[in-house]
Amino acid sequence: MNDSAPLPDIGFTSATPVDPFQTAKASALRAAEELRHSAAQKASELREAAEAKAQQIKGVAEQKAAELKTGFQGKADDFKVYADDALGQAKEQYDKFMGEAETMAREKPRQALLTAFGVGLFVGLLLRR
Repeated sequence: MNDSAPLPDIGFTSATPVDPFQTAKASALRAAEELRHSAAQKASELREAAEAKAQQIKGVAEQKAAELKTGFQGKADDFKVYADDALGQAKEQYDKFMGEAETMAREKPRQALLTAFGVGLFVGLLLRR
């Protein structure tokens, strides 16, 4: 037998030695990549859910704002009608008072003059303070 002849490879010997550190590192990198991908997917799902909820809240807020606007417009119309009525009544009373003042000034000029003087004096004293 020839001792210098190579032995046949029957599969029990490994051609390259396996480094357990490299295998663990590769496994950890794969796990980190899977976690990164999973986290990105969850973040995307969360963002979509938040955007959907924000749109829903926006829609509800717009609806409530429209309802409030309608209510305020109704109240504004009510106040306008009330103000128009009050202004009409004030004009009527002013016209009535002016008619009575003119009648009094024609019938009793001295009394009208003294009344006007007294009212003017009273208003002047009030404004002085």
